[in-house]
Amino acid sequence: METTLKTAPVAEPISLDEAKRHLRIDIDETDHDDYLQDLITVAREQVETITWRKLVTQTWYAYLQGWPRGEYIELPFGNLQSVTAIKYTDDDGDESTWDNTEYIVGTDYQKGRVTLADGYTWPNETLYPSNPIEIEFVCGYGLAVSVPSRLKHVMKMIMSELFENRETSIVGVSFQEMDTVNNLLSDYRLNEL
Repeated sequence: METTLKTAPVAEPISLDEAKRHLRIDIDETDHDDYLQDLITVAREQVETITWRKLVTQTWYAYLQGWPRGEYIELPFGNLQSVTAIKYTDDDGDESTWDNTEYIVGTDYQKGRVTLADGYTWPNETLYPSNPIEIEFVCGYGLAVSVPSRLKHVMKMIMSELFENRETSIVGVSFQEMDTVNNLLSDYRLNEL
């Protein structure tokens, strides 16, 4: 399953002021603000990569090569909020939007699901050969304040390491910190599709 970001988060889980407090930088000092904003984003993206979850609300596209053999499609990233649309393209290149009364969106799973509604089957047109099925979906914990504190703390740890060590780290120097990060994230880690 291929994925593409449609709409990025509108806010990060950690504010600039929180980052400054964590790094013991005076709130009024602005010399590092742009760099810190970048580090906050990098730290969020790293936590998202490790856990295979999205932290704050974002909209994504997932692309499938064909309909599943079973009764549901499992979507990536966990914390599914909604499915906006499911579109598919037939072998003539004509796009159709699948009627949302024919499927059920399940948000109560580790990873969200699109399940066939009772009495329905997957569309049976011959599909276009490249990424014929597009699912637009919204995922994430919600607003920045909804992100679990443990995930925010790991973001601060990653951000601190990157702020203090602006060069490539020497192999073996921060193994203990990486163990701590992995242990803190272990309960949140999902498997890739």
